[in-house]
Parts: sequence; structure tokens; C-alpha cells
Amino acid sequence: MTPELRFPDFKDPWQDATAGDAFAHSKAKGGAGLPIWSVTLNRGMVPRNSLDRHMESDAADETNLRAKPGDLVYNMMRMWQGAVGQASEECMVSPAYVVLSPKPRICSRFFDYWFKAPHMLHRLRSFSHGLTKDRLRLYYADFAKIPIPLPSEDEQRKIADFMDTVSERITLLNREKAALEDHKQGLMQRLFSQELRFTRDDGCAFPDWSETKFGALFGWVKTNSLSREHLTETTDSGIQNIHYGDIHGKFRALFRQTAETAPFITENAPLRSITDEEYLREGDIVIADASEDYADIGKSIEIMEVRERSMIAGLHTYIARPMDGALVPGFAGYLLRSEPMRRQIIRISQGISVLGLSKGNLEKLTFWLPHPDEQKKIAGMLMVVDAKINAVSTQITHMETFKQGLLQKLFV
Repeated sequence: MTPELRFPDFKDPWQDATAGDAFAHSKAKGGAGLPIWSVTLNRGMVPRNSLDRHMESDAADETNLRAKPGDLVYNMMRMWQGAVGQASEECMVSPAYVVLSPKPRICSRFFDYWFKAPHMLHRLRSFSHGLTKDRLRLYYADFAKIPIPLPSEDEQRKIADFMDTVSERITLLNREKAALEDHKQGLMQRLFSQELRFTRDDGCAFPDWSETKFGALFGWVKTNSLSREHLTETTDSGIQNIHYGDIHGKFRALFRQTAETAPFITENAPLRSITDEEYLREGDIVIADASEDYADIGKSIEIMEVRERSMIAGLHTYIARPMDGALVPGFAGYLLRSEPMRRQIIRISQGISVLGLSKGNLEKLTFWLPHPDEQKKIAGMLMVVDAKINAVSTQITHMETFKQGLLQKLFV
């Protein structure tokens, strides 16, 4: 058996083998002073202290397992999802993991990629045992039986080197995106604190910012109460619906209908008649009025582009419509996500397990509003940075798609 895509230097067919022919089960015990590493789904093996969540040691040093550089380590309960990684240094891992020691003529990096390929994940799951997905476990005895057509060591290394190049490109793009996002946050802090000010085109200063209230700039538009169960990815009704959960973690501050994927309302949804006023318009602010997390409560989007009579807002949202001429397009979308405004919104949120916002409290939020021409310059600068972030995000998506295609075609 051979893969769909091969490097021209290699012609010999891959040899029939099993996972046990490639890896031995290492049961070496840990020792005092060795760092503890964990296996993650998306990042492979990482130092445990680098994880966001606090984790206590699972066991005493002598109970933990020892992994050497080049060993593969997998989580028995998550191997079928790709929870496997290669040890880059001598370390200890949880006794709930399996440590695989490569046999002669085996390149661990090659298998680190192969065990994450879609067809291999399916194979790994079929050899796992358990009554439900949450209880599936892949013990070494079953892992060792998995059939794996095996290429030569040189071809293993060639494939691994190429995949490393692609992975490194994705890593660099993610770093570039993170740097741009940090730059944007710092820029927003300076702009909305008025530390950084613009001047008019003739070099003259803009007037001082004026203090105003949210309620003086916006009026309210009725929303519907449709939950996620009445939404679909298909175009059943032709009407799209903004769901509060998508505002929390999916949509950008400036929402463009052609650039974002919003669900449609199902044809049988219990939807009352919609008036013209209730359809979203450019300039509208859609606010998520409920969340379990302070980081998301009151998060909002500004509608920058929308087709007429094609989109509404649903459960746990408010629509704030600006007064004519009060705001320049894009300015409010950024302002409401700035640190000063987020602090105000968090202060007015109420609740214990689920946080909520009232329109009355939102109307009392204080804005410092610059001249419309300065608003335009602020929004324009931030849009330029966002365009760079979006361009890098698109490159990341393309590279990740390319990588998934390689996993499908370079491995069998």
C-alpha cells in the first residue's frame, strides 16, 4: 500500500507492519527533579506549568512515567482525538499516559503527524474500548495490533521534514497574528484614553471630546426570542439571525454580512411578524445581554454591511440604533470593545451564575465622544490594523487546510 502523494525519490511500496513493530511500550519510572509534561489535543506535549489551568501532580515522582527525547506519549482516553505528542526533553508524564519508545529505523516525528491524520484517527478509535466516547481507552496491547503500512526510514524523515516546514509556517503566522492583536489592543488603549490624538488635515487640533450618555446616542429596537434550536446553517427562511453566543466568541467588532457566517431561521420557527424597523441596519449595535463570563457580558458588534430585510437579532440580545449623524460608521464598534467601556459594562452587569444587563443601566454608560472627523480617523486606523489581522488569519486558514490535505495524501 502506498499514499496518494509521494516524493519522487521513493518508489518502493510501504511494507505491512503493526504499531507494535514500530514502538515498544516504555514503563520507565520518573525521578526527582525531572519536569512534568502534559499531552494536549492541539499542541502535542507541553510543560505542565505552561497550561492556563492549574494542575497538581498526578502522582509521586516514582509513580509517574519517564519519557526520553524522541519518545511519543499519548493519552489513553483521547488518543482517538489526536492527543499525542513527542517528548523534546527527558521528562515525567502522568501514569494515565502511554509512553512509546521508537524501535530502530523509526522516525517519531513521522508518526507524530500520522497519528493525527483523519483516517488514522478513525483507525485509532476502532481499536479503543469503552461503552461511550468519554470512556474510550486505547491500551498499548490494542495499540500494538493496529496495522500500519511502513515506509523506509528515509521516506519517514522526508515526510516529517516537509510537515515540519508547513507547521513552522503556521506557527510563525500565528505569532504574527498575536503580535498584531497585541498592537491593536495597545493602540485602542491609547486612542480611547485620549493619550493619542489626531489633528485635522490642516494640522489644527480637534476640539475636546464631549461627555455623553449611551441613552442620548441610541434608541432601542425590538428583538426576537429564538434560541439556537430554531436556527440552521441552511437558507430555509432566507432570514439570518444574530445569536448572542456568536457575539461572545465568533464575530468581529465590525460585522459584515458577506464576511461572517450567521445562522438562518428555520421555516417552522415560532417567529412573530417582523416589522421593517426590526430588521438590522448599518450602524446598529447588537449587544449580548447575558453570559456566564465577565469577559463576554455586554460584548457587542456594529453592523457595517447588511442586505435590506435579511437579518434580525435573537435571544439575549439588544439592538441599539444610533441617532442620525451621531456616530461615524465603525467608531462605536471599536469604542464599545475598548478597555474603558468594558470596565463600565462589567460594573453594571448583575447576577451570580448567569450575568445580565438591563437597558436602563446601559443607557447610563458614559461616552467620551470626539468630533466626527476624529471619529473617522480613529475608526480608519483601527480598520487598517484589522485588515492586516484578517489577512494573516486567512493565510493561517489556507495553511491549515493545506496541512490537512497533506495528512490525507502523504499518509495511508
